[in-house]
Formats: sequence, C-alpha cells, structure tokens
Amino acid sequence: MRFLSMALALLIAQFCIFADIEVNAASTGLFSQPVWQDSDRNHRRSPPQIINQLTPPQVRAGGNLPLASDAQSERQAKTRNMLSGAAAPLLKPGELPMLEEGDWRLKILPAAITRGENVLLGEIATPLGEIDPVVWDNLKNRELWVAPPQEGKPLQINRSKLSQALRQALGAEYAGRCLLPTSLVIQRGGVVFRADDLRSYVVKSLAPQMAAMPGEAELTDFRLPEYIFLAHNQQRVQLEPGKVGAGRIPLKFAVQEADGNVLRRVSGTVNLNLWITAPAAARPINKGETLTPDAITFMRVNANQFKDLPWDGQGGPWQVVRALASGEPILQSDLASKMSIRRGNVITLVYSRGNVRMQIQVEALADGEPGATIPVRNLQTKKQIYATVKDGSTVEIH
Repeated sequence: MRFLSMALALLIAQFCIFADIEVNAASTGLFSQPVWQDSDRNHRRSPPQIINQLTPPQVRAGGNLPLASDAQSERQAKTRNMLSGAAAPLLKPGELPMLEEGDWRLKILPAAITRGENVLLGEIATPLGEIDPVVWDNLKNRELWVAPPQEGKPLQINRSKLSQALRQALGAEYAGRCLLPTSLVIQRGGVVFRADDLRSYVVKSLAPQMAAMPGEAELTDFRLPEYIFLAHNQQRVQLEPGKVGAGRIPLKFAVQEADGNVLRRVSGTVNLNLWITAPAAARPINKGETLTPDAITFMRVNANQFKDLPWDGQGGPWQVVRALASGEPILQSDLASKMSIRRGNVITLVYSRGNVRMQIQVEALADGEPGATIPVRNLQTKKQIYATVKDGSTVEIH
C-alpha cells in the first residue's frame, strides 16, 4: 500500500512538472498555434507546418527554435498586457491616430503580394509620419517569415497571430509601432487590388454616365471588397454595374481569366447623389388648390430622395392632388391638369351633329386628359357611353 502511494505521488509530481513546462512554453509567445489559414477558411494548416513556416529565416537556419531570453519574455509579457488592455495600436477601418511631430508608425496592409521565398516588411507595410529614411530602408528589407508555399493562393493571418509574428520578427519596439488590420491576407505572386484601387476604378468607369446626367452627380458611401486577388498577371477585373441612377447602385467585380471566362464575382455598392434644381412649394399648398406662380420656388435638391420624377415646371394649368409643405419638392405625380377630368366628376356632355346640339349632365367613369376617350354615364337613364374629353368640365360626342 505504501509503495502504491509513493508511485501515485511520483506520477502526480511528473504531471505537474510537464504541465508547468507547457505553461512556461506558452508564456514565451512562440509560434505554437496555427497562424496561416486559407483566406476562404476551408481548412487550417497543421501545427508542425505552421511552426516551420512562420519561423524567421535566420532562426530556422540555425536549427532548433530557441527559447526566448528573459528580456524577450518580459517584452512579450508587456506587449500581451498592452493588447489585452487595448493599449497597443490597432488599426480601425478608415481611422488613423494623429501623429505628433517627428513620430511615425507602420500601417500594415490588409492584403499584400510577396515575390520571394520570405515575406518582407516592406511588402506588407506602409510608413506613416516622419520616419528616418535610413531606418525605413533597413526595416522594409527585414525578412519576417516564410512566404505561402503555393503561388496564386491567398493565405490569411488573423490579428492576434499577426501581432505575435511581428513581435517575434521585429521585437517589441518596432512591433509596437505597427497599426494592425483585422487580418492580413498574403498571396505569393499575382496581383492584388485593394479598396482604394477598386474605388478609383468605379469612379473612372461610371464617369461617362454621370457626365450625361442633369445637374451635379457625385459618388459617396462606397461599400467595396477590401481586396481582390488575381492569381497571375493575365487575369483581370471587369466592373459590372447595375442600373446607374440616383440612389444606391449595385456593383459586381468579375474576375476573368485570360480567355474571358469569369472565375468569380464579388459584390459591392456605391451611392450616387444627383443634385438638381427643381421646383418646390414656396409656401404650404392645400390639396385641390390651383398651382400659381407665387406658390413656386426653386431649390437645389438631391434627386435620390424622389419617389417619382420631379415636375419640370412646364405645362398647366395645374391642380395639386396632395397637400405640400413649404420647401417640399413638387413631383409630377403631385399635379393634375385642370384641363383633365377625374373619375367621379359630374361634367357636361355635348352632342353635336349638323344643326343638332344637345347638353346633358353625366358622370365620368375614368380619368382623362383633353383628347382622350373615356366612359361616362347618363345621370338620368344610367346608360353608359364613350365621349372625348374637351376640357376639365366638358366631354363631346360628334
């Protein structure tokens, strides 16, 4: 019994030692977790492949991965505390921190192309601020980790793993100056179009149609893919816009092979503001009121707020079919010609043939403009006939 107790105690002690070794290894911040993953997130690479792939070339050349020094462990622990406390600089979409005079940062791009066996800092980073050119020349050629093994296939690193990899390759001082995206996608070879490239492409492609529009057209609120990768230089991106008009325009970016075959399509949208000068109510106008010149003004308005075409200021006389507030644009659907007849109106039917001329009261059974033929009903006999609209109160039969 005493022998079994001693054996059990020895087994527990060994387990605690191994557990302590695992905890200490994790605290060093070495690449013991998966870093690369397919950008389509279908599967992740195995831990042994990742450890070898993400190990800096200068370390891998020396054989085994060394343990971090005490000083390095302290720096890594400090950086981890900064990250957990949101003190490390993390890049938010469309937002960059203001830099003081003489200060600088490295903006890590969300998507990048690498050309060699190893990823260089200059391939994934852009300097911001007043960085010493000598310092940047040294940093941009710094090898970070092994490039993706397969050309034309993007692989992704999430922000947490990217932060660890940069600290391992650059040290805490330079890694702390990096502004990180949500994730970094890298492809070996090929071409990458980032959001700024796609935005310029959309503006250039839609410019001819915008120039033909009345008023002043502008594109706002771009919602585009963060990046589009091409596997090689013979592929291209073709924009396929939806109906171009005021309001939100749907976009499709078609990735085409050299023979024109479409490999995939990526969606996006953009908003088109069309500023025009349109008639508006100079004062409140009641329903049924005749539209007079004193009730009309002209205002610069955004056409994408219209549910119908704006009135062009021509024609008339007009009657307002709904109440309009002061400053409200006047649409074509807001007006009805005073020369027209509305369904349900009691009007005069004139019958004339030769020397015979008769007039009776009838009810209009449909709306009609002058010259249109509408059904009317005799108020006495209830008989329905068809007549031609002459004006807002008269129909005729010849």
